[in-house]
Amino acid sequence: MSEYEWKENSPKSSWTGFFKRGVVNRQSAPYLKTSPPVPVSTRNNRRSNSLRPSLRVVGVNDSEDNPSNVLKRDRIAWQTISQHLSLQLQQRRRSEWAKNYSQTQSSNGDTNKQVIHRNDKIDQLKDPSTIIRKKSSPLVSKTVDSVLELENDTSEETTLLKTDVHIVPLEKLTERFNTDLTNGLTDEMVAQHRTSYGANKLTQSSPPSFLWMLIKQLVIGFNGILWIAALFAFLSYKPFGEPNPDISNLGLGVILVLVIISNALFNFYQEIKSMKIVASFSKMQPSITTVKRNGIELQVNAEELVPGDIVRIRLGEKVPADCRLISCDDLQVNTSELTGESAPVSCTIKCTDRNIMESTNIIFYSSLVVQGTGEAIVVHTGDSTVLGQVGKMTRGTGESEITGLHREINRFVVFVIIAAFISIILLWITWAAWLNIKQNGYITVNGNIVNSIGMIVCFIPEGLPAAVTLVLTIVAKRMYKQKVMVKSLATVETFNSVSVIATDKTGTLTMNQMTITTLLWGNHGEYLVPIHNNQEQDTATENAQSTNNRKRSSLDSTNTPSAMKDLILGSCLCNNAAKQSTTNNIDKNGSDNSALDTHNDNVSLQTTQLVGDAADVALYRLCSDKCSVNVEQVKKVNPRINIVPFNSKNKFMITANLLQKTSTDDNEDGNVLITVKGAPDFVLSRCSTYKQDDDTNELLPITDEFRNSVQERQETLGKSGYRVIAMLQQRMKKCQYDRLIETYKESKIRRQQSQQEIISDEPDLNGLPTNNYCFIGMFSLLDPARPEVPDAVVKARRAHIRVAMVTGDHPTTATAIAKKVNIFSKEISIDGGIDSFKMELNNRMNRPQAHFMRNTNTLLETHIISEVKTSINTKGIQSISKSQIKSNIFKRMWARILFYLQDPNQVKDIDKIKLIPYGVVVSGTDIHSMDDYMWNWVLSHQEIVFARTSPEQKLRTVMEFSKRGEIVAVTGDGTNDAPALKQADLGVAMAAGTDVAKEAGDMILLDNNFSSIIKAIETGRLLSDNLKKVAIYLLPGGSWSEVIPVFFATWLGIPLSLSLFLAVIFCMFNDVVNALAMVSEKAEHDIMSRAPASRHKTHLLDWKLLVHAYLIVGNIECFAAFFCFFWYYSSQNIPLSSIFFTYANYGTNPPINKTSNELLLVQENGQCIYYIALCIMQMFNLLTTRTRHLSFFQHNPFFGKARNLTILIGIIFSAAVGLVITLVPWFNSVFKTEPVPVKYVCPALGFGAALFLFDEIRKFFVRRYPKSFIAKMAW
Repeated sequence: MSEYEWKENSPKSSWTGFFKRGVVNRQSAPYLKTSPPVPVSTRNNRRSNSLRPSLRVVGVNDSEDNPSNVLKRDRIAWQTISQHLSLQLQQRRRSEWAKNYSQTQSSNGDTNKQVIHRNDKIDQLKDPSTIIRKKSSPLVSKTVDSVLELENDTSEETTLLKTDVHIVPLEKLTERFNTDLTNGLTDEMVAQHRTSYGANKLTQSSPPSFLWMLIKQLVIGFNGILWIAALFAFLSYKPFGEPNPDISNLGLGVILVLVIISNALFNFYQEIKSMKIVASFSKMQPSITTVKRNGIELQVNAEELVPGDIVRIRLGEKVPADCRLISCDDLQVNTSELTGESAPVSCTIKCTDRNIMESTNIIFYSSLVVQGTGEAIVVHTGDSTVLGQVGKMTRGTGESEITGLHREINRFVVFVIIAAFISIILLWITWAAWLNIKQNGYITVNGNIVNSIGMIVCFIPEGLPAAVTLVLTIVAKRMYKQKVMVKSLATVETFNSVSVIATDKTGTLTMNQMTITTLLWGNHGEYLVPIHNNQEQDTATENAQSTNNRKRSSLDSTNTPSAMKDLILGSCLCNNAAKQSTTNNIDKNGSDNSALDTHNDNVSLQTTQLVGDAADVALYRLCSDKCSVNVEQVKKVNPRINIVPFNSKNKFMITANLLQKTSTDDNEDGNVLITVKGAPDFVLSRCSTYKQDDDTNELLPITDEFRNSVQERQETLGKSGYRVIAMLQQRMKKCQYDRLIETYKESKIRRQQSQQEIISDEPDLNGLPTNNYCFIGMFSLLDPARPEVPDAVVKARRAHIRVAMVTGDHPTTATAIAKKVNIFSKEISIDGGIDSFKMELNNRMNRPQAHFMRNTNTLLETHIISEVKTSINTKGIQSISKSQIKSNIFKRMWARILFYLQDPNQVKDIDKIKLIPYGVVVSGTDIHSMDDYMWNWVLSHQEIVFARTSPEQKLRTVMEFSKRGEIVAVTGDGTNDAPALKQADLGVAMAAGTDVAKEAGDMILLDNNFSSIIKAIETGRLLSDNLKKVAIYLLPGGSWSEVIPVFFATWLGIPLSLSLFLAVIFCMFNDVVNALAMVSEKAEHDIMSRAPASRHKTHLLDWKLLVHAYLIVGNIECFAAFFCFFWYYSSQNIPLSSIFFTYANYGTNPPINKTSNELLLVQENGQCIYYIALCIMQMFNLLTTRTRHLSFFQHNPFFGKARNLTILIGIIFSAAVGLVITLVPWFNSVFKTEPVPVKYVCPALGFGAALFLFDEIRKFFVRRYPKSFIAKMAW
């Protein structure tokens, strides 16, 4: 099986392997190993620098500071520094040994004994880490004493290592920073340290030079082509135009230069404006960390940290600075941002290597906590951190990566270049092979150069670059107002193609504000928690009363059952929620002014709040508010001595607490209470007994009847949308607990020494018991749905976007919430039916089979499951061979060109599966057994819920959607959502989520509002629509109607109907302003009722748009302008027979009764008439292309929601330009323009009205008959 295929039987499917979108090709110098191989278990727990097999990112922008390249250089720099330190250590050790050896040789003593001793010692010194490993194991941090070995040489090696914070004892470290491990820094020391060390932020790489940005705008894209046209315009004046140079060619060159500069300045201004808006997003999302100061835990901005601060490290957070660990509980961090290694590092509290980069008691700034918790002391901040030092080696100017929008513009540029190049070739072939021979003198070399310049100017839609820049600025402003933070504005275009939103439930669809409503124990024991009818709990009250319409009793300590007391005790001890002080900004009106607010008119207010997982906070409040229990005191007198943190795979948490001694205890060492809190269906199997309903402490053995009772109660609560948590306990003597832990440690050391790694589905419980627990009871929790979510889901469905819930909750609970938020709609799932499947073994064929069910009681089909093998195509990664790396230079250049035109990560065009109007619920435990047939059946449902999913299963779900041609947006707020956020086409994280999730997402919803996703989708569709409207407006008049006159003049021998100067004016002024007005269009009201755009078939420039722009609108406009042009000629007594096919004989054969100067004046008048007629036609084209499907009267620009007065301004400006060009004498004399008689452009009004009417009829048929040929041809 390939390295990238799904390993179904792998017991430890690590999602971190897919955590990064891309793994860079780390083909740097080979790692210099200075030590012999160490046991596998040891290597897995060290920071490894070894280079993995050749992997590369497909299609990474090779710009100097593309984000991927920055990471690549940072990782190489990390390896370089780490290896350099290792080599320095080795060299220092060798020189020290040589010095000691020479001194010993000269001294008196037993030479033979000394030589033997030194030979033994040199074998150890060949590897600087050998001594450490002989005395310690990084696996068992509490038994490691090697730090004492390292401390002896601290003073000597400080200069070499630049730091010794990982080696010195914690006592010396606290003295150095004047801090206290228990109380933290005082306010005075914080102020002193901030003065000494500065703020905890990295020096940003110098912003791109404004001058360099302006120069790039002057030469990139269409401007580079226009410079060539300007150069030839000057050359056509002199020397090509000598001896009688035409001053209009000089003026043309000057105008082209002015146009280039004005375009560059406009784009430069808009780019700076967008940069400022995007930069302001970072201020809207500050990084918050928990720190202990003056003995109080506070939440502060990470930039306020100073060395010596004591900080809390929690699952899902980003490490706020370089820290040395004081304590850790199963702590693992992902350092892939620095090292490139995706495997998480298991942390310890002891130094494991003299090299700070290899020691596991140091965690580095920007690392992500993927498991466990810990407490640490800050040792380096800001530029003094390792990341800051590495960044100094690789710092440069930033550059945006290539996105889908950039590629669409690049395709447009390529089309323009190819079209202009082919046209110019045709002109020169025609001239060289025919005109210069048969019609000598008709078109000179200089005239053909001018015509070639005209071709370049005509084909280039000069308004498009400015329109793209402006539309991105408008998007940035809109996103800013909607509190949506996008990491790259161009990624908004992806929303236009989103067809599936795979969303987490907790915190995304729900408010993540859980409330305990019921305590349950035994077979029938139940306590309904009183709920106050205040504004915050109206929803909880309504749901609770509808489910349990019974009187809620009050607590009475005299009749409280023993099981309920144990539930309360377990809620206090098996709980990570804690009270923390935080500083809130309050405005003058008294409302919270969070990070989302942009004004600073506020005051600071110190408050205390509960921080932790929503379920832990709910349990804490139950104990403190409803039961009047001092939770902190209970934790203090019953100290925690062991913990297995909760994770989304195991779905439980275990704590061990040393119970407070009582007068009745006969055990001198005391007792240990082990508490398990988790999902009932995951932990019930670990129980052997349960407590009765009464007040006795008698334990009864668990029976099948009791298991069924627990499951029924869970199902009943789940159907009403409640989440259910079970609690187990096991009591033992302290000496018995110590024996368990000692046995666990010994077995772990033996495995390490024998280099064995036990593969088991059973999680590592840190030596705690795996079974024989007592089932105490359950809690029901209510997490109300966000009020705006149901409407948002309905809007998504109207937009032909499926919303699939992917949650870790029980299927019953997930189904109930799905119904409340309209993921399961009444029309489809509730009335039609909800499908599911059951797995069992087919005894006859000895193969697993699945029964497809509807509403749990109707059998639809029985399917024999085939071999399960699903290829994993992780985004941005593919394996390559050495031969591919050394491929032909031309192939690499061609691949590089294709990268700018096609997305290398884009899967091939796949026909989507046909959807069926039913809902389906899939349990995560069945996902690993599903074959392609089952995936096709599941994903063909219109409404889908995945329940009890693990991170790997959520990632698998996203991949299966993508495999079937869907464009997937994934929402999430937890650490377990990060892999799917990275893999999805668009990752949407919540601001209230973990740093891991926000790091993985492409955009962050700062207001945590699910409905903002729908607004973002509308913005993405509007962006795509408006750019298409700009293109469909620019191409007919700005390209086709200007190119045809040149070809007609060349091939049909007629006078040129549009001068190059007028063509330039038309493109640069008339069309550009109207194109920019088009960018400001509001969304059509049917924009969210269209199907998502197909990424493979829908492009900014496709054949439908070209047909409509050139063959329909372009030909109508061209015909109208030529009609006015020839009508004027006819009024001057010049019939068509005297115009066509005359070439160099125009005016003489057949003869025309006019002088050459009079014919030239007629031509100049005719060219101005053609120009004005074209301007009028483009005004009507502007009004018709404002909408794709709606009538102009349904979306008029003058009033209502679709009002866009810039359209009116654009029309007025275009008319003003036409009047100035034709009426101002200076333009008349220099550029040979003439005033236009009004009557000769009146036909353009009629043709424009006909174009408007034609397009209204076309749109009517598109709306009325959406499956007709006309609708399929619609752009």
